[in-house]
Amino acid sequence: METIEIGTSGIIASRIALGTWAIGGWMWGGSTDVGESVETIRSAIARGITLIDTAPVYGFGRSEAIVGKALSAGLRTRAVICDQGRARMARRQGVAKFLARAHSTGG
Repeated sequence: METIEIGTSGIIASRIALGTWAIGGWMWGGSTDVGESVETIRSAIARGITLIDTAPVYGFGRSEAIVGKALSAGLRTRAVICDQGRARMARRQGVAKFLARAHSTGG
């Protein structure tokens, strides 16, 4: 898998990203099966896709929770999470807490 540096941050990620918009649930036209979604994320990482796009509005935080579950199997250090949203929204959704925990614990 080809990788790129994101700006001048020193962060290296796959050129291809996995978008998790659809795993947010029925309103987003995707799978509502958590197991299938977790396996999709893990399969992408196994294939070298390390950039994962998510946002608090994807299923009102459901997508982020599923990403967290998928990465909890020791995969957090292999993934770069691209999250979108305002801090106020993230606090309301509990996402800021999730992201801080995922970053500090590595999973």
